[in-house]
Amino acid sequence: MSNLEYVRRCCNCGAILQCKDEKAEGYIPEHLLERDLSSLLFCTSCYQGAKYNLMPAYPSLDPDYLIMMQDAQARDALIVYVVDLFSFECSFIPEITQAIEGLPIIVIANKRDLLPSSVSDDELREYVAHRFRRAELRVKAEDVVLTSFTSLSNTNELYSLIQEKRQGHDVYIIGAKLAGKTLFLNAFLRNYTNNSRRSIQTADYPGTTLKVLEIPLDNSASLYDTPGTNIDNALFTRLDQTSSALVVPTERVKGRSLHLSKKEKLLIGGVARLELIEGEKTQLKCYFAKKVTLNRHHGALDESHSFALMKRRLNVPQLETLRSSADLDVYEIQVNETGNRDIGIEGLGWISFKGDAQRFRIFIPKGVAVYTSRAKLPLEVK
Repeated sequence: MSNLEYVRRCCNCGAILQCKDEKAEGYIPEHLLERDLSSLLFCTSCYQGAKYNLMPAYPSLDPDYLIMMQDAQARDALIVYVVDLFSFECSFIPEITQAIEGLPIIVIANKRDLLPSSVSDDELREYVAHRFRRAELRVKAEDVVLTSFTSLSNTNELYSLIQEKRQGHDVYIIGAKLAGKTLFLNAFLRNYTNNSRRSIQTADYPGTTLKVLEIPLDNSASLYDTPGTNIDNALFTRLDQTSSALVVPTERVKGRSLHLSKKEKLLIGGVARLELIEGEKTQLKCYFAKKVTLNRHHGALDESHSFALMKRRLNVPQLETLRSSADLDVYEIQVNETGNRDIGIEGLGWISFKGDAQRFRIFIPKGVAVYTSRAKLPLEVK
């Protein structure tokens, strides 16, 4: 006698649910598929898209970019990696870091002038090197050059360092959009002399449709200025031009101090919210552009009221695509370390505090990356 079995489908897209192939339509983990028939189930794709991300978003990547990085690996090239010192922690793309693993790297950490002058350069270099090692790239503090391209004074040193470290090989300048690659290149060209039989040219990189500036370094090696990688997981890329100008600092950022008690909400403009779920009252130091508002709210509210509180007009900036709490990703951060720590939002800023077994909950727009790490600035938070 034949058996008639119930076929379970995704309640959103209607795909037949299966637990065998993660890349195929309708995939869902097996333990969820085993729930009773009265449960409403979503395939993994719909759940991530309609509910929240399971992990912070990486920037998107043009597949052609990997062709360049694979060439760099094959040529044992020197990588000059330009980062925005104010906000670079979530700009690493795993495919790129894997492609350049093992290559020599010079890190140009731009916008030093946005951070407090009281912080030593040595401490900042070590922090940048630490973040690169977290991304599985072998970088030491001495490989990090701090600079501000608005007043670049160490052009000669940069040029000499690149010539020394490339050891006759090609050089690839990489980094996220708006990190300062063009300004770096202009500084490099101030000391450049073409001693080869070739000319500087802009053309499609071989095998790709990406426009690249090629600068001869000798008769066989070149410096390639590559396109900036995407930062579509950064908040300011989601804002309109007026609001974006409010969150991108143009002058030195000063930390703003406040305390957060259990169950309190810290509203970061109209775009993010931080709550202390577990732990003692904690002093925070907040590093955002000065026009980004910070407001605390005391007392319990349901989620709809919490969202309405965040979207009040006095909170700056605002993101028009945030229409309900369903447009927010939610992450919980359990702090197990005891030193100074950061919670950061890509393209907005970060919050420093002293770790003491806290549990935080952070609400951010979907697809915007959030990170937690040791403190960027060695602050004495009491």
